[in-house]
Amino acid sequence: MDNKDKYVVDIAREKVYQNQFDDYHETFAKWRTAKDNPYGYSFVHDTREHTYVDGEGYYHKSAEAAEKIALGKCLGLLGIVLMVMTMLDAVSGIIFYRVFNDPAVDEIFFSKVYEPKYVSPALAAFFGGMSILKYLIGLWIFLHFTKIPVKIAIPMPKKSKISKSGVFLMLAIMVLGRVSNFVIKIILGWLHIDAVYALGIHNPDNILTDIIYVFFNCIVISILSEILFRGAVLQTFRQFGDTFAMLVSGIAFSLTCYDISTLGTAVIYSAALGLYTIKTGSLKTTILMRIFASVSSYMLACLTMENKEYGRLTEVIICAFIVSISAFIFARLMCNGKWSFRIINDPSQLTNNSKLKMFFTNTYTTIWMVMVLGMFFLMVRFI
Repeated sequence: MDNKDKYVVDIAREKVYQNQFDDYHETFAKWRTAKDNPYGYSFVHDTREHTYVDGEGYYHKSAEAAEKIALGKCLGLLGIVLMVMTMLDAVSGIIFYRVFNDPAVDEIFFSKVYEPKYVSPALAAFFGGMSILKYLIGLWIFLHFTKIPVKIAIPMPKKSKISKSGVFLMLAIMVLGRVSNFVIKIILGWLHIDAVYALGIHNPDNILTDIIYVFFNCIVISILSEILFRGAVLQTFRQFGDTFAMLVSGIAFSLTCYDISTLGTAVIYSAALGLYTIKTGSLKTTILMRIFASVSSYMLACLTMENKEYGRLTEVIICAFIVSISAFIFARLMCNGKWSFRIINDPSQLTNNSKLKMFFTNTYTTIWMVMVLGMFFLMVRFI
């Protein structure tokens, strides 16, 4: 090493992303340090350099200022992407409101076990198509402006393995989410607000509707959602620390459900998905986690809808079985020391509190959150 190199601080190239391969680090560093990239947080400084300012004395160049600028740019772009996606959700809701006089066509509420809405296969395809369009547009905008390489935005290295424990954890969370939803339903009932029992378009007279819904909304949407939130968004924000990246992608993901009763479940989902993305260094496990949870939740909902007398009892038995199996698997993993994880190598010039403050005060993310609040009120049902 050249003697002068020991005085040089290169934040971007010195950053090591846990559970990633060398080509990931090289590609990420190259993207971050590109001169024409306003979304990359890069700072190179010779510690021997200093500047004299009349009346203030000597001071060093600040890496904190470089991080603030890049973070502000990334948050602004994310806010715009989420605004566009929320507007598309609003358009979709308005269209279905005109058809069914109910914007929440895919939501089954607690006040009634099941109120049939005979959605045709064409309408189910339209509903799924609008959801897919939302994610494709959001993903395109984010990738187009950040120009983040696909290898980074969609990390799926061939050497990465699928973690089976993640799938069992997600199923357990799905079950606990349904239980918490029931508790929230009771609380909201005191306020005369209806709560969502299950999500899913179901047509007992035409199985093609169900097949289309499962394909689009349980499989394709799960894949696209993970590519956007745990892929492009989380990977872009990793330069500001893995913990913060998980928080940002989790908040963005959770607030797109637009329903108070399912918000808690979405938060836990996002935490588990972000954790396994960092833990495995790949989207393979998280995509499977989402698909299994979405399909299982839909099947449980259909079970209840088709059998009003014993459906919920059967659901309780199945859920208890899932939780028991998951608890047994994780107990064995923890006893064998095969399941442990903590965020390491998470340096940043700014504290997480200051970065979160920037998130909640950024103009575009603030506008988006106001839009989400409006969607929350639009989706509320009073009983």
